[in-house]
Amino acid sequence: MIIKIFKILLLPLFFLAAFNVYAQKEGDRIIAIVGNDVILESDLQYQMQMYAKQNNLTSMNPAIAQQIFQQMITDKIILAKAEQDSIEVKDEEVNRELEYRLKSLIQQVGSEDRIQEIYGMPLVKIRLTLKEDLVKKMMSDKLKRKKFTSAVKVTDKEVREFYNDYKDSLPPAPEEFEMSHIFKSRKLTEQEKQLSKETALMILDSIKAGADFSELAKRNSDDKGSAINGGDLGFAKKGIFVKEFEEALYSLDLNEVSEVVETEFGYHIIKLTEKKGDQLRAQHILVSFKKLESSDFETIALLNSIKDSINSGSFTFEEGAKRYSEDKETNLSGGYIGFVPVEKLDSNYVQEIRLLNTNEISKPLRVGDDMNYGYELLKVTGKNEPHKLTLETDFERIKKYATVLKENKQYEDWIEELKKSIYVDIKF
Repeated sequence: MIIKIFKILLLPLFFLAAFNVYAQKEGDRIIAIVGNDVILESDLQYQMQMYAKQNNLTSMNPAIAQQIFQQMITDKIILAKAEQDSIEVKDEEVNRELEYRLKSLIQQVGSEDRIQEIYGMPLVKIRLTLKEDLVKKMMSDKLKRKKFTSAVKVTDKEVREFYNDYKDSLPPAPEEFEMSHIFKSRKLTEQEKQLSKETALMILDSIKAGADFSELAKRNSDDKGSAINGGDLGFAKKGIFVKEFEEALYSLDLNEVSEVVETEFGYHIIKLTEKKGDQLRAQHILVSFKKLESSDFETIALLNSIKDSINSGSFTFEEGAKRYSEDKETNLSGGYIGFVPVEKLDSNYVQEIRLLNTNEISKPLRVGDDMNYGYELLKVTGKNEPHKLTLETDFERIKKYATVLKENKQYEDWIEELKKSIYVDIKF
Protein backbone atom coordinates (compact mmCIF):
# COMPACT_ATOMS: atom_id res chain seq x y z
CA MET A 1 0.00 0.00 0.00
CA ILE A 2 1.40 3.38 -1.01
CA ILE A 3 -0.11 4.99 2.11
CA LYS A 4 2.20 2.76 4.15
CA ILE A 5 5.23 3.50 2.00
CA PHE A 6 5.05 7.27 2.11
CA LYS A 7 4.26 7.62 5.80
CA ILE A 8 1.66 10.37 5.65
CA LEU A 9 2.02 13.09 8.26
CA LEU A 10 -0.98 12.57 10.50
CA LEU A 11 -0.54 15.49 12.85
CA PRO A 12 -0.33 18.91 11.16
CA LEU A 13 2.79 20.68 12.39
CA PHE A 14 3.12 20.04 16.12
CA PHE A 15 -0.23 21.46 17.09
CA LEU A 16 -2.38 18.43 17.73
CA ALA A 17 0.16 16.99 20.14
CA ALA A 18 0.04 20.09 22.27
CA PHE A 19 -3.59 20.54 23.12
CA ASN A 20 -4.53 17.85 25.59
CA VAL A 21 -4.04 20.13 28.53
CA TYR A 22 -6.41 18.43 30.92
CA ALA A 23 -5.19 16.69 34.06
CA GLN A 24 -5.66 12.95 34.30
CA LYS A 25 -9.19 12.21 35.49
CA GLU A 26 -10.28 9.33 37.67
CA GLY A 27 -10.57 6.24 35.49
CA ASP A 28 -8.39 7.71 32.74
CA ARG A 29 -6.47 4.66 31.58
CA ILE A 30 -2.74 4.55 30.87
CA ILE A 31 -2.41 2.96 27.44
CA ALA A 32 1.37 3.15 27.07
CA ILE A 33 4.48 3.84 29.11
CA VAL A 34 7.49 5.26 27.26
CA GLY A 35 10.61 5.89 29.34
CA ASN A 36 9.45 7.96 32.31
CA ASP A 37 6.38 9.27 30.49
CA VAL A 38 2.90 7.90 29.87
CA ILE A 39 0.24 8.12 27.16
CA LEU A 40 -3.28 8.33 28.56
CA GLU A 41 -6.42 7.13 26.85
CA SER A 42 -7.64 10.73 26.95
CA ASP A 43 -4.45 11.81 25.10
CA LEU A 44 -5.25 9.46 22.23
CA GLN A 45 -8.94 10.33 22.21
CA TYR A 46 -8.17 14.03 22.12
CA GLN A 47 -5.73 13.72 19.24
CA MET A 48 -8.20 11.59 17.30
CA GLN A 49 -10.92 14.17 17.87
CA MET A 50 -8.67 17.01 16.73
CA TYR A 51 -7.57 15.08 13.66
CA ALA A 52 -11.19 14.34 12.76
CA LYS A 53 -12.17 17.97 13.33
CA GLN A 54 -9.37 19.35 11.17
CA ASN A 55 -10.09 16.87 8.39
CA ASN A 56 -13.90 17.16 8.60
CA LEU A 57 -14.35 13.49 9.48
CA THR A 58 -17.51 12.18 11.14
CA SER A 59 -15.90 8.85 12.08
CA MET A 60 -12.36 7.61 12.61
CA ASN A 61 -10.90 4.81 10.52
CA PRO A 62 -9.27 2.29 12.91
CA ALA A 63 -6.15 2.22 10.71
CA ILE A 64 -5.71 5.99 11.07
CA ALA A 65 -6.33 5.77 14.82
CA GLN A 66 -3.60 3.15 15.05
CA GLN A 67 -1.20 5.33 13.06
CA ILE A 68 -1.91 8.26 15.38
CA PHE A 69 -1.18 6.06 18.39
CA GLN A 70 2.04 4.70 16.89
CA GLN A 71 3.16 8.23 16.03
CA MET A 72 2.55 9.28 19.65
CA ILE A 73 4.74 6.40 20.86
CA THR A 74 7.48 7.26 18.37
CA ASP A 75 7.44 10.91 19.46
CA LYS A 76 7.77 9.87 23.11
CA ILE A 77 10.68 7.52 22.29
CA ILE A 78 12.61 10.27 20.50
CA LEU A 79 11.93 12.75 23.31
CA ALA A 80 13.10 10.24 25.91
CA LYS A 81 16.34 9.76 23.98
CA ALA A 82 16.79 13.55 23.64
CA GLU A 83 16.40 13.89 27.41
CA GLN A 84 18.86 11.03 27.96
CA ASP A 85 21.39 12.85 25.76
CA SER A 86 20.72 16.19 27.55
CA ILE A 87 19.68 17.94 24.32
CA GLU A 88 18.91 21.60 25.03
CA VAL A 89 17.24 24.41 23.10
CA LYS A 90 17.51 28.13 23.83
CA ASP A 91 14.47 30.10 24.93
CA GLU A 92 14.90 32.66 22.15
CA GLU A 93 14.92 29.83 19.60
CA VAL A 94 11.66 28.51 21.02
CA ASN A 95 9.96 31.94 20.96
CA ARG A 96 11.10 32.62 17.41
CA GLU A 97 9.89 29.21 16.21
CA LEU A 98 6.60 29.58 18.07
CA GLU A 99 5.79 32.87 16.37
CA TYR A 100 6.76 31.45 12.96
CA ARG A 101 4.58 28.38 13.39
CA LEU A 102 1.61 30.38 14.64
CA LYS A 103 1.81 32.65 11.60
CA SER A 104 2.05 29.59 9.36
CA LEU A 105 -1.00 28.08 11.01
CA ILE A 106 -2.95 31.32 10.61
CA GLN A 107 -2.17 31.24 6.90
CA GLN A 108 -3.14 27.57 6.73
CA VAL A 109 -6.57 27.89 8.38
CA GLY A 110 -7.37 31.40 7.17
CA SER A 111 -7.56 33.61 10.25
CA GLU A 112 -6.87 33.95 13.98
CA ASP A 113 -10.58 33.56 14.68
CA ARG A 114 -10.57 30.19 12.89
CA ILE A 115 -7.64 28.96 15.01
CA GLN A 116 -9.44 30.02 18.18
CA GLU A 117 -12.60 28.32 16.97
CA ILE A 118 -10.75 25.05 16.22
CA TYR A 119 -9.00 24.89 19.57
CA GLY A 120 -11.63 26.54 21.73
CA MET A 121 -9.33 29.04 23.42
CA PRO A 122 -7.93 32.55 22.82
CA LEU A 123 -4.74 32.89 20.80
CA VAL A 124 -2.71 33.88 23.84
CA LYS A 125 -3.72 30.68 25.62
CA ILE A 126 -2.92 28.70 22.49
CA ARG A 127 0.57 30.25 22.56
CA LEU A 128 0.91 29.38 26.26
CA THR A 129 -0.21 25.79 25.75
CA LEU A 130 2.04 25.25 22.78
CA LYS A 131 5.29 26.52 24.19
CA GLU A 132 6.11 23.64 26.52
CA ASP A 133 5.32 21.10 23.80
CA LEU A 134 7.35 23.05 21.27
CA VAL A 135 10.39 22.80 23.55
CA LYS A 136 9.98 19.02 23.52
CA LYS A 137 9.54 18.93 19.76
CA MET A 138 12.60 21.10 19.17
CA MET A 139 14.66 18.85 21.43
CA SER A 140 13.50 15.86 19.39
CA ASP A 141 14.19 17.63 16.09
CA LYS A 142 17.67 18.57 17.27
CA LEU A 143 18.37 14.93 18.09
CA LYS A 144 17.12 13.84 14.66
CA ARG A 145 19.30 16.41 12.91
CA LYS A 146 22.25 15.16 14.91
CA LYS A 147 21.51 11.59 13.83
CA PHE A 148 20.72 12.31 10.17
CA THR A 149 23.41 14.86 9.34
CA SER A 150 23.43 14.33 5.56
CA ALA A 151 20.65 14.05 3.02
CA VAL A 152 19.63 10.61 1.82
CA LYS A 153 20.67 9.94 -1.77
CA VAL A 154 19.26 7.39 -4.19
CA THR A 155 20.93 6.13 -7.35
CA ASP A 156 19.25 5.94 -10.75
CA LYS A 157 19.25 2.17 -10.35
CA GLU A 158 17.38 2.46 -7.04
CA VAL A 159 14.83 4.76 -8.68
CA ARG A 160 14.17 2.23 -11.44
CA GLU A 161 13.91 -0.62 -8.93
CA PHE A 162 11.53 1.41 -6.81
CA TYR A 163 9.35 2.19 -9.84
CA ASN A 164 9.19 -1.44 -10.89
CA ASP A 165 8.18 -2.49 -7.38
CA TYR A 166 5.56 0.19 -6.73
CA LYS A 167 4.40 1.58 -10.10
CA ASP A 168 0.90 0.13 -9.72
CA SER A 169 0.32 1.92 -6.41
CA LEU A 170 1.99 5.25 -7.19
CA PRO A 171 -0.47 8.15 -7.28
CA PRO A 172 -0.99 9.69 -10.71
CA ALA A 173 0.64 13.01 -11.51
CA PRO A 174 -1.99 15.70 -10.87
CA GLU A 175 -2.99 18.56 -13.14
CA GLU A 176 -0.34 21.19 -12.50
CA PHE A 177 0.77 24.55 -13.80
CA GLU A 178 4.29 25.86 -14.24
CA MET A 179 4.17 29.41 -12.96
CA SER A 180 6.07 32.54 -12.04
CA HIS A 181 4.76 35.40 -9.94
CA ILE A 182 5.33 38.96 -8.78
CA PHE A 183 4.11 39.47 -5.22
CA LYS A 184 3.43 42.73 -3.37
CA SER A 185 2.25 42.71 0.24
CA ARG A 186 -0.55 44.97 1.34
CA LYS A 187 1.05 47.79 3.34
CA LEU A 188 -0.42 49.07 6.56
CA THR A 189 -0.86 52.82 6.17
CA GLU A 190 -0.41 55.52 8.78
CA GLN A 191 -4.04 56.47 8.29
CA GLU A 192 -5.14 52.93 9.16
CA LYS A 193 -2.91 52.88 12.24
CA GLN A 194 -4.18 56.27 13.36
CA LEU A 195 -7.84 55.27 13.03
CA SER A 196 -7.19 52.13 15.08
CA LYS A 197 -5.29 54.06 17.74
CA GLU A 198 -8.06 56.63 18.05
CA THR A 199 -10.57 53.81 18.68
CA ALA A 200 -8.30 52.30 21.34
CA LEU A 201 -7.85 55.69 23.02
CA MET A 202 -11.63 56.20 23.18
CA ILE A 203 -12.02 52.81 24.88
CA LEU A 204 -9.23 53.69 27.30
CA ASP A 205 -10.94 56.98 28.13
CA SER A 206 -14.11 55.04 28.99
CA ILE A 207 -12.13 52.77 31.32
CA LYS A 208 -10.53 55.77 33.04
CA ALA A 209 -14.01 57.26 33.44
CA GLY A 210 -15.11 54.16 35.35
CA ALA A 211 -16.52 51.82 32.70
CA ASP A 212 -16.20 48.09 33.38
CA PHE A 213 -13.14 46.62 31.65
CA SER A 214 -14.73 43.19 31.12
CA GLU A 215 -17.86 44.58 29.51
CA LEU A 216 -15.85 46.82 27.19
CA ALA A 217 -13.72 43.82 26.21
CA LYS A 218 -16.80 41.75 25.39
CA ARG A 219 -18.21 44.51 23.20
CA ASN A 220 -15.08 45.90 21.58
CA SER A 221 -12.12 43.52 21.59
CA ASP A 222 -11.07 42.07 18.26
CA ASP A 223 -9.50 39.10 20.06
CA LYS A 224 -12.73 37.12 19.88
CA GLY A 225 -11.27 34.15 21.72
CA SER A 226 -10.72 36.16 24.91
CA ALA A 227 -13.44 38.78 24.41
CA ILE A 228 -16.16 36.29 25.34
CA ASN A 229 -14.47 35.99 28.76
CA GLY A 230 -14.08 39.72 29.25
CA GLY A 231 -10.62 39.76 27.72
CA ASP A 232 -9.23 37.25 30.24
CA LEU A 233 -5.98 35.63 29.06
CA GLY A 234 -5.43 33.31 32.01
CA PHE A 235 -2.11 32.82 33.79
CA ALA A 236 1.11 33.04 31.78
CA LYS A 237 4.84 33.09 32.41
CA LYS A 238 7.40 35.37 30.79
CA GLY A 239 8.19 34.55 27.18
CA ILE A 240 4.62 33.75 26.15
CA PHE A 241 3.50 37.15 24.87
CA VAL A 242 5.05 39.28 22.15
CA LYS A 243 7.74 41.63 23.42
CA GLU A 244 5.81 44.92 23.51
CA PHE A 245 2.79 43.34 25.21
CA GLU A 246 4.92 41.55 27.80
CA GLU A 247 6.99 44.63 28.66
CA ALA A 248 3.82 46.62 29.29
CA LEU A 249 2.20 43.82 31.33
CA TYR A 250 5.20 43.31 33.61
CA SER A 251 5.42 47.05 34.32
CA LEU A 252 1.87 47.14 35.76
CA ASP A 253 0.82 46.99 39.38
CA LEU A 254 -2.06 44.75 40.43
CA ASN A 255 -5.38 45.95 38.91
CA GLU A 256 -3.57 48.72 37.02
CA VAL A 257 -4.57 49.41 33.39
CA SER A 258 -1.93 50.21 30.79
CA GLU A 259 -1.87 52.97 28.26
CA VAL A 260 -2.45 51.93 24.63
CA VAL A 261 0.24 49.40 23.58
CA GLU A 262 1.10 48.77 19.93
CA THR A 263 2.09 45.28 18.72
CA GLU A 264 2.08 43.57 15.32
CA PHE A 265 -1.58 42.62 16.00
CA GLY A 266 -2.88 46.13 16.66
CA TYR A 267 -3.42 48.25 19.78
CA HIS A 268 -3.94 46.69 23.21
CA ILE A 269 -5.25 47.92 26.53
CA ILE A 270 -3.96 45.62 29.27
CA LYS A 271 -5.08 45.09 32.87
CA LEU A 272 -3.06 43.04 35.37
CA THR A 273 -5.62 41.13 37.46
CA GLU A 274 -3.70 38.51 39.46
CA LYS A 275 -0.23 37.31 40.40
CA LYS A 276 0.74 33.75 41.31
CA GLY A 277 4.46 33.15 41.77
CA ASP A 278 6.17 33.88 38.47
CA GLN A 279 2.86 33.83 36.60
CA LEU A 280 0.65 36.79 35.81
CA ARG A 281 -3.00 36.87 34.83
CA ALA A 282 -4.24 39.62 32.58
CA GLN A 283 -7.17 40.94 30.61
CA HIS A 284 -6.80 42.83 27.38
CA ILE A 285 -8.78 44.63 24.74
CA LEU A 286 -7.42 44.39 21.21
CA VAL A 287 -8.19 46.90 18.49
CA SER A 288 -6.90 45.37 15.27
CA PHE A 289 -5.48 47.59 12.57
CA LYS A 290 -8.19 48.96 10.32
CA LYS A 291 -8.08 47.95 6.69
CA LEU A 292 -9.13 50.63 4.24
CA GLU A 293 -9.90 49.73 0.65
CA SER A 294 -7.70 52.59 -0.51
CA SER A 295 -4.58 50.71 0.59
CA ASP A 296 -5.65 47.65 -1.39
CA PHE A 297 -6.32 49.80 -4.42
CA GLU A 298 -2.82 51.25 -4.25
CA THR A 299 -1.24 47.78 -4.30
CA ILE A 300 -3.54 46.60 -7.09
CA ALA A 301 -2.83 49.74 -9.13
CA LEU A 302 0.93 49.24 -8.76
CA LEU A 303 0.70 45.64 -9.99
CA ASN A 304 -1.49 46.68 -12.91
CA SER A 305 1.12 49.29 -13.81
CA ILE A 306 3.85 46.63 -13.68
CA LYS A 307 1.71 44.35 -15.86
CA ASP A 308 1.18 47.14 -18.41
CA SER A 309 4.93 47.83 -18.54
CA ILE A 310 5.67 44.15 -19.17
CA ASN A 311 3.01 43.88 -21.88
CA SER A 312 4.35 47.03 -23.57
CA GLY A 313 7.88 45.63 -23.60
CA SER A 314 9.43 48.09 -21.13
CA PHE A 315 10.87 45.12 -19.26
CA THR A 316 10.29 41.37 -19.03
CA PHE A 317 8.27 39.56 -16.38
CA GLU A 318 11.52 38.16 -14.96
CA GLU A 319 13.04 41.64 -14.72
CA GLY A 320 9.85 42.90 -13.08
CA ALA A 321 10.00 40.12 -10.47
CA LYS A 322 13.61 40.92 -9.63
CA ARG A 323 12.81 44.61 -9.36
CA TYR A 324 9.41 44.61 -7.62
CA SER A 325 8.49 41.23 -6.12
CA GLU A 326 8.63 40.96 -2.33
CA ASP A 327 8.84 37.18 -2.34
CA LYS A 328 12.49 36.77 -1.33
CA GLU A 329 12.49 33.08 -2.22
CA THR A 330 11.67 33.62 -5.88
CA ASN A 331 12.40 37.21 -6.90
CA LEU A 332 16.07 36.63 -7.72
CA SER A 333 15.07 33.78 -10.04
CA GLY A 334 12.66 35.99 -11.93
CA GLY A 335 9.67 35.00 -9.79
CA TYR A 336 9.83 31.34 -10.89
CA ILE A 337 7.71 29.11 -8.63
CA GLY A 338 7.85 25.88 -10.61
CA PHE A 339 5.08 23.35 -11.14
CA VAL A 340 2.17 23.73 -8.71
CA PRO A 341 -0.55 21.02 -8.40
CA VAL A 342 -4.00 22.42 -8.98
CA GLU A 343 -5.15 21.32 -5.51
CA LYS A 344 -2.59 23.68 -3.94
CA LEU A 345 -3.94 26.69 -5.80
CA ASP A 346 -6.57 29.01 -4.35
CA SER A 347 -9.87 27.50 -5.48
CA ASN A 348 -11.21 31.01 -6.19
CA TYR A 349 -8.62 31.50 -8.93
CA VAL A 350 -8.21 28.04 -10.48
CA GLN A 351 -10.69 28.66 -13.28
CA GLU A 352 -9.08 31.99 -14.12
CA ILE A 353 -5.62 30.40 -14.21
CA ARG A 354 -6.91 27.64 -16.49
CA LEU A 355 -8.12 30.29 -18.94
CA LEU A 356 -4.70 31.97 -19.19
CA ASN A 357 -2.73 31.34 -22.36
CA THR A 358 0.94 30.37 -22.13
CA ASN A 359 2.98 33.39 -20.93
CA GLU A 360 -0.17 35.45 -20.36
CA ILE A 361 -0.24 37.44 -17.11
CA SER A 362 -3.17 37.31 -14.72
CA LYS A 363 -4.90 40.27 -13.12
CA PRO A 364 -3.73 41.03 -9.53
CA LEU A 365 -4.94 38.17 -7.31
CA ARG A 366 -5.29 38.39 -3.55
CA VAL A 367 -3.29 35.84 -1.52
CA GLY A 368 -2.93 35.29 2.23
CA ASP A 369 -5.24 35.47 5.26
CA ASP A 370 -7.35 38.33 6.54
CA MET A 371 -4.57 39.51 8.85
CA ASN A 372 -1.62 39.34 6.46
CA TYR A 373 -2.25 39.37 2.76
CA GLY A 374 -1.07 40.80 -0.51
CA TYR A 375 -1.59 40.60 -4.26
CA GLU A 376 0.30 38.84 -7.01
CA LEU A 377 0.57 38.65 -10.77
CA LEU A 378 0.80 35.09 -12.08
CA LYS A 379 2.28 33.98 -15.38
CA VAL A 380 1.62 30.45 -16.59
CA THR A 381 4.56 29.10 -18.62
CA GLY A 382 3.51 25.46 -18.88
CA LYS A 383 0.90 22.90 -17.94
CA ASN A 384 0.82 19.15 -17.26
CA GLU A 385 -2.40 17.18 -17.58
CA PRO A 386 -3.11 14.39 -15.05
CA HIS A 387 -1.33 11.19 -16.10
CA LYS A 388 0.11 7.92 -14.86
CA LEU A 389 3.72 8.27 -13.78
CA THR A 390 6.42 6.91 -16.05
CA LEU A 391 10.20 6.92 -15.80
CA GLU A 392 10.40 8.72 -19.13
CA THR A 393 8.20 11.68 -18.20
CA ASP A 394 8.35 11.82 -14.39
CA PHE A 395 11.78 10.59 -13.33
CA GLU A 396 12.40 13.40 -10.81
CA ARG A 397 8.99 12.98 -9.18
CA ILE A 398 9.53 9.21 -8.87
CA LYS A 399 13.01 9.88 -7.49
CA LYS A 400 11.47 11.99 -4.70
CA TYR A 401 9.14 9.14 -3.79
CA ALA A 402 12.05 6.69 -3.79
CA THR A 403 14.04 9.05 -1.57
CA VAL A 404 11.17 9.31 0.91
CA LEU A 405 10.92 5.52 1.07
CA LYS A 406 14.63 5.21 1.77
CA GLU A 407 14.47 7.96 4.41
CA ASN A 408 11.53 6.26 6.09
CA LYS A 409 13.38 2.94 6.18
CA GLN A 410 16.41 4.54 7.83
CA TYR A 411 14.15 6.38 10.28
CA GLU A 412 12.25 3.22 11.21
CA ASP A 413 15.51 1.30 11.72
CA TRP A 414 16.69 4.09 14.05
CA ILE A 415 13.47 3.95 16.08
CA GLU A 416 13.82 0.19 16.44
CA GLU A 417 17.37 0.72 17.67
CA LEU A 418 16.19 3.32 20.21
CA LYS A 419 13.64 0.87 21.58
CA LYS A 420 16.51 -1.23 22.84
CA SER A 421 17.48 1.52 25.30
CA ILE A 422 14.07 3.19 25.91
CA TYR A 423 11.44 1.33 27.95
CA VAL A 424 8.17 0.90 26.02
CA ASP A 425 5.13 -0.89 27.46
CA ILE A 426 1.89 -0.83 25.45
CA LYS A 427 -1.09 -1.52 27.69
CA PHE A 428 -3.69 -2.37 25.09
